[in-house]
Amino acid sequence: MSGGKAVFFAADAAYLPLAWVAARSVAAELRRDFDVWLLVAKGVAKGLEAPPGVYLREIELPTLFKEAAGPAHMSAFTYVRLLAADLWLKDYDRLLYVDSDTRIAGALASLLTLDLKGAVAAMVEDCGIYLGDAAGREDWHAYRTATGLPLEGRYFNAGVTLLDAARWRHEALGQQAEAMVQARGKLLRFMDQDALNVLLAGRIAELSPRWNFCTHYMGLGLEAAVQPQILHYLNVLKPWRDPEWAALYGREDVKAFARLFMESPWPDFVHRGLLSRLPWRKRAALRAAQAVRHVPEEALAGHVANFTAMAPRLQHDVRAGFVEGMARYADLTPGEAARWQAELAR
Repeated sequence: MSGGKAVFFAADAAYLPLAWVAARSVAAELRRDFDVWLLVAKGVAKGLEAPPGVYLREIELPTLFKEAAGPAHMSAFTYVRLLAADLWLKDYDRLLYVDSDTRIAGALASLLTLDLKGAVAAMVEDCGIYLGDAAGREDWHAYRTATGLPLEGRYFNAGVTLLDAARWRHEALGQQAEAMVQARGKLLRFMDQDALNVLLAGRIAELSPRWNFCTHYMGLGLEAAVQPQILHYLNVLKPWRDPEWAALYGREDVKAFARLFMESPWPDFVHRGLLSRLPWRKRAALRAAQAVRHVPEEALAGHVANFTAMAPRLQHDVRAGFVEGMARYADLTPGEAARWQAELAR
């Protein structure tokens, strides 16, 4: 062990390949002084070797969480981030959880040593603030009331969560999370993310979007200013699967994932048709994507049209939101804030 700090990923069978390559990327960080863990659902990693420098552990969710209801496209395994500090990673005082549908683009060591100034966790504000009804928040006020989410204040995305694990255990927040899931599990549209926002309301330090740079921030010309360290592909479209991705955001992410998987147990995880200009290969890639997508094709077409239409507004609103948020971002130095201000004002 490396003195109480760790980055961890959690994956069931569907997301195991993505978690594996992401964990490998983190473990390759130069001069890292933290451990890297890959927690996987029991039975899905038979014969699989952990990436170099990564600890792999098979785990099983408690029955309460396995049976917790959630959206059809979300796995109950997402509740692992509420349980890890108490059950499987209890030797660490500082934990950084990262979603599997991410790409690691920079070093994470500085984030693990961030001064939380009394907060229990640090997270990035959820991109849904810019998306309106497209973020599944049509009845947001009523939903907050029903689930116990504060009616005022920011709502955070749990895809990247820095946790003061020692304080989490000291305050028995894991037990409180269990009680909340037992009482309100069927109401939690965003599952463990909602639980964290309720339990830690007023005690979450806000991180800049460079640590959780979501799909809806891509293609807006923000990368030069933000310099994302973790890219989070949380949209229904995925660069490793969907031909429509390149049409909206370009081919660089597709190529990046193809390189990541080339030296992995899943060298063909990225369909060759996504990288080809041959029409028959493109059609084959589309058929492969359609076979596994959870969104009906007509709904997906509407989704693509919707986000294409809102891109000009997003370009303005997201820039303005990032500038307004700079005073709150716990990880920005004064020099970085000045650079952001200059870049985003262009």
